[in-house]
Amino acid sequence: MTRPDPFRVAFVLAALTALRAIGPEIGDIATHPDELIFGFFGIQLFGFLTVALPRWIGRPITPVPALWAVLAAHAAAFVWGCIDLQTGGVLRALATLSGVVLLLSATPPGKTAETLPILALAALHAVVGVIAFLPGWPDMTIPGLAIIVLICMEVSNRIGIAVLAVARERAGYPKLTPVPAYIALPQRAFTALALALWGLGWNAGWPALAAFVFGTAWLVHIQPWRIRPYAGCVILAVGLLWKRLALLLLALADLGIADISPFAIIHAFSVGGIAMLAIAIATSIVRKKDKRSLMPSPLADVIYLAIAAAAVARVGAAIDFELYDTLIPLARWSWAVAFLGYILFTLRGAVWPSTETKV
Repeated sequence: MTRPDPFRVAFVLAALTALRAIGPEIGDIATHPDELIFGFFGIQLFGFLTVALPRWIGRPITPVPALWAVLAAHAAAFVWGCIDLQTGGVLRALATLSGVVLLLSATPPGKTAETLPILALAALHAVVGVIAFLPGWPDMTIPGLAIIVLICMEVSNRIGIAVLAVARERAGYPKLTPVPAYIALPQRAFTALALALWGLGWNAGWPALAAFVFGTAWLVHIQPWRIRPYAGCVILAVGLLWKRLALLLLALADLGIADISPFAIIHAFSVGGIAMLAIAIATSIVRKKDKRSLMPSPLADVIYLAIAAAAVARVGAAIDFELYDTLIPLARWSWAVAFLGYILFTLRGAVWPSTETKV
């Protein structure tokens, strides 16, 4: 067994948080939104950035002991949360904020334009997370979720399209052309506006509808159907589709066109969009680090099918309340299977290194 990389520790902590939040016989349905939004997504993002940031800035994150100190703080906050979830939540948000400060300090001045949008949103998310766990403050669930979706948009615009472009070329199709500015810029602007209005509790109907239209055009341009099941690309494309569906549901609800439960919108964004994209990108990172990029993985396939089933079941339960008692257990067990498999998949490379040389 080799020493685990920081990203593996972060991904395992994120998975444990997700299991504690809504796993069968473990999760508390009254507290799981804040656990997922400010716990799972916060540490998952930090793990992703420990891999992505060095590529963006062209050098490792230093000092390395500080990196491990942030992970230790997250682990301590997780353990504390098993005793006192509220105090553990505040500590975890502070650990997330300290991680953002570390990443900002590691970024050279000439590279801030590339990293600042994501790191600034991560810092704002951590501050909102502190507020969310303080007694007497208003509910911060929707603002926190809106910020995470904005971060997810920045990551998918940068990483998601690159991964799908590679998968498209390896499937034998011509090289993907850049998304035209008349699609990419309105898609980004309207999505940001819709999420900001939604997070503030204001009507987001028209911006959400515009974001859905331009977002769908963006997705059609990159042609995600022209890929093969490689390194989580299919589930990545499905996650991108869920984000568009969530924006459509938000538009229909806020424009008064359809009576849609707000829980359907929340879970379309969180389980269908963000959790699916988080798992897709993270497993792609793990595959590459394990030198298994081109190798089939039944375990990964089980993870992808389970998280997809969890999304369908949870949103379905919110849309049709008569099916709630049937679909909620299915959603929770599918979630548990997905994240237990995710833990095994993440740790596999540290326990059983691959001899594969193709990356």
